[in-house]
Amino acid sequence: MAIASFGVLFYTAGVFFYGFAPFFAEIIDEFGWPTAVASIAFAFQRTEQGIFGPIVGYVVDRFGPRKSVLGGMFILGCGFIGLSYVQELWHFFAAFAVMAFGLAFGSFLTVNTAVNAWFIRRRGTAMAIVSYGAGVSALLVPLVVGLIALFAWRDALFYLGITTFVVGLPLGLMMRDAPEKYGLHPDGMSEAEAARYAEMDGDDRYADTTFTVKEAIRTAAYWKYVVANIFGFIFFGSFIIHQFKVWDEFGFSDEWATALITLLPLASFPARILGGILADMYDKRKIVSISFTMQIIGAVFFFFARDPITAVIFAVFFGFGFGLGNPPRSALLGELFGRQIYGRLLGLQFTFTAIGGVFAPIFAGFMFDQYGAEGYRWAFFSLGLMAIISLYMYMTMKRPELPARLRRTYVESGTSAETGTGERAS
Repeated sequence: MAIASFGVLFYTAGVFFYGFAPFFAEIIDEFGWPTAVASIAFAFQRTEQGIFGPIVGYVVDRFGPRKSVLGGMFILGCGFIGLSYVQELWHFFAAFAVMAFGLAFGSFLTVNTAVNAWFIRRRGTAMAIVSYGAGVSALLVPLVVGLIALFAWRDALFYLGITTFVVGLPLGLMMRDAPEKYGLHPDGMSEAEAARYAEMDGDDRYADTTFTVKEAIRTAAYWKYVVANIFGFIFFGSFIIHQFKVWDEFGFSDEWATALITLLPLASFPARILGGILADMYDKRKIVSISFTMQIIGAVFFFFARDPITAVIFAVFFGFGFGLGNPPRSALLGELFGRQIYGRLLGLQFTFTAIGGVFAPIFAGFMFDQYGAEGYRWAFFSLGLMAIISLYMYMTMKRPELPARLRRTYVESGTSAETGTGERAS
């Protein structure tokens, strides 16, 4: 499951999340559309993510990940092919909306929900493997750039659509529902091992806690998690759209631009595995706090990036910090609220994080249209500093107090359910 999910994120992040920036630059140059106007397409993608996030979460929780990934990959492939035929701005918006719809069902939310269902004690390591797919997907960016250079952007998009069918559909067939449906237990444990751990384990990080959705959304911890994600990703989510044009406007050659675009996610490569290992050993909230601190430092280096050395330092700092926080952040939601409602909680979070995703790319495009390269510099610097809010949310986040029905179960099993401060023991 983890390896199949790795494959899904490796491909989708490589050809869309990271790899679409060269296409965006080519399309803007050919049609001469204002950058801010064209960026509205990415706002549509964030809006769709927000609208369909809870629906996708419900579908995955209710019907399993296989149908979601298969349908999502098929739609994404059709979107790539449709985009290769655009002639008008509304064509671009329509094709992009189709791609965004496919990604909503066939990418991050679905595979993270699927893997969360298969792990409890090793959830952090499993999420690191999944996250690794997105990190190493940067290796596809030079291939995308080469594909555009070889065939031009229209043919390159068409071929990516066909490749999506060839690669994505077999990966979707590898998806499976929760292990209990196959007579198995999370973490690959035997029935005897599962019973023994349940009997002797006093650490509620490893308990298979099951909140209901209503119980979860009444906790302060969930809303701090949501707010942290709103402000923690508006830099990265908007920067990857504009990054090729950013480095070009900053005076960097195409070779340097491609190298920096590749380096940013590659810097997260070792950090993702490290973050997953640490997440299974230490408090996930502290690890995520460290990751946001590094991203804030990276944003400062970006502001002063007027030469390749400073730009490389930015990419390394920001990329490593971003990668370090991915596995523990994904695993924390399952740890706090359980496996059964993970998809719905993550989908609901997407509804709120879409707010930043809608406005940030347009804001960056508007700043460039008004002030040129310096507009880009100030726009992304201000977006990067908003991660300070995310840092505060994680530093003050407490484990939610268990509902009364679960608290009784914990007491009967000998597990400490809460401390004197009302915070769950860990």
